[in-house]
Amino acid sequence: MVANLAPRKMKFGMSEGMVLAASHADEKTQPGIYVLEPFAGAQAGMRVH
Repeated sequence: MVANLAPRKMKFGMSEGMVLAASHADEKTQPGIYVLEPFAGAQAGMRVH
């Protein structure tokens, strides 16, 4: 579980997103990395399951 972060000002400018990725616990039977995304309408600060 992760938290959907609010936009934040950084040295390079405004950060309004991040990439979440995961892999299966058994990489040999199910190889690959999967990009995760929150559901449509998710608000900043909401938990993403």
